[in-house]
Amino acid sequence: MFNLRGYQELLIDGARIEFQSGKKRVCLCSPCGSGKTVIMADMSSKARLLGNRTLFVVHRQELIEQSSETFKALGVTHGIIAAGYPMNLNEMIQIGSIQTVVRRTNKIYPPQVIIIDEGHHSTAATWRKLLEAYPDAYVVGLTATPARMGGQGLGDIFESLIIGPTVKELIEWGNLSPYRYYAPPVAADLTGLRVKYGDYAQSEVAMRMDKSEIIGDLIAQYQKLAPGARAVCYCASRAHSQHTADMFRQAGIPALHIDGETPDVARKSAISDFKNGTIKILCNVDLISEGFDVPAMEAVILARPTQSLTLFIQQAMRAMRLDKENPGKVAVIIDHVGNLYRHGLPDEDREWSLEGKKKKPSEKQEFPLKQCPKCYGAHRPAPICPYCMHVYVVEERTGPEQRAGELAEIIELEKKRKKEEVKRARDVVTLEQIAMARGYRPSWVTKMCELKRIPLGNQP
Repeated sequence: MFNLRGYQELLIDGARIEFQSGKKRVCLCSPCGSGKTVIMADMSSKARLLGNRTLFVVHRQELIEQSSETFKALGVTHGIIAAGYPMNLNEMIQIGSIQTVVRRTNKIYPPQVIIIDEGHHSTAATWRKLLEAYPDAYVVGLTATPARMGGQGLGDIFESLIIGPTVKELIEWGNLSPYRYYAPPVAADLTGLRVKYGDYAQSEVAMRMDKSEIIGDLIAQYQKLAPGARAVCYCASRAHSQHTADMFRQAGIPALHIDGETPDVARKSAISDFKNGTIKILCNVDLISEGFDVPAMEAVILARPTQSLTLFIQQAMRAMRLDKENPGKVAVIIDHVGNLYRHGLPDEDREWSLEGKKKKPSEKQEFPLKQCPKCYGAHRPAPICPYCMHVYVVEERTGPEQRAGELAEIIELEKKRKKEEVKRARDVVTLEQIAMARGYRPSWVTKMCELKRIPLGNQP
């Protein structure tokens, strides 16, 4: 029934081994686009075969429908626990919205297995309430970024962490789309932004980014770097997102804004139009940062700076899913706010742990990056831009002969300076000071006095 990839089987086996060793809560880490929903469906099916009930919980309405469609396609029957859906509690596998599930814990059968989608949210109060309601359940969290938005670890929820493949490996194996990363200059000054709750203050970011000239440059770069591509644009605020969508439409590019308060019917319609290509640009704040699966999406526009590595990865990699209709797809990431200089490229080698990243606030991580002055492509150091093939001008290095020549010149200048210093001396005291500073013997002072005809008893 399931055609699992090798790394997916290893992750599932790893969770099984941890449970057999006595652990109850395990976090699986695998990159965006690596097929985590398939892993969840397989684990749920195997739990059912053993007579165990599974509760698969998501945090957004869109993910209920998306996950349900994937489970159906894989032949996994299930019920749904979410607002607007009739409950069928006889099903051994339930897909639930966290907001609805925690309100109905007294109505549903206790699950033996709980699977948490986007497991980095599991430390929030609502998720803790769910886990407290079913303390005996085995818990599996799946995430591409096993850390909270502020970088703290998940060790107070999970007992072990199983690391899957890297982004580089998935690209090399053909399981993720390769990408081109552009970082064009932006007119907004991002210096001095205050940080609240581990990220930039949203109101301040919006004030700096929500300007017509900046949005105009954003649109111009899209037309230059990804013309006609379906792109999700991540904005700094609802007003900024609405303004950006308006200006895209004024430029003749079909665009829509959606947010958490957009009516369900309108949101579903917008996402459907985006999937079929009627809408080219889908503007939002952080609504579709996680789990949004549209393989036909070809580009991402980052117009919202973030200090959160988790948020950056979730947003930047949205367009890197494989597309069966476009097997040669190369994702385009247009970063107008320099997030890559804070977090590196999407396929940087990163070390994850349940303890999180222990870094002092003043400590900055340096990433070896090069930016093409011609196309603004950002990549790892290379003599040629891999995107536009621009050949970088190599700075002329100083060879051994040149260094020797420069050293000789410096020595001559120093000799000249010392001669001038002696030449300006007009008394014995000055000559004695020079002799002391240079380590000369007293006889040098006597000789200089004779040459300069300065009486040895002459005092200033």
